[in-house]
Amino acid sequence: MSDAPILSGVNVVSDLDAVTDFERKHTPHIAVAAAGDRMHVAITVGHYVPHPNQADHFIDWIELQANGAPIARFDLSPIATDPKVSVVVALDAGTVLRAIEHCNMHGLWAAEVTV
Repeated sequence: MSDAPILSGVNVVSDLDAVTDFERKHTPHIAVAAAGDRMHVAITVGHYVPHPNQADHFIDWIELQANGAPIARFDLSPIATDPKVSVVVALDAGTVLRAIEHCNMHGLWAAEVTV
């Protein structure tokens, strides 16, 4: 894949070992840990390869969905924020979590995990 802007659809990487750094730096990373009777969900964009955080190239927002329903959204600003967010949620086993992020230059990127 080239470094050309990708601005339509949602980009999903199925095999991180078979893609470029361009795709790795845009793919959200989801980490889930037990937090008592709830779950701590952390989403990082740039986990695999650092993503720029500059005035002209940055992560605009990150959304967390559970089984397709939005449950949290974080709006970010260039330079002042780091594309790392977390939230504590109550979820049933088997819930599919999907993180979607928007890069102002390269569009939508998503990743999923099942808890």
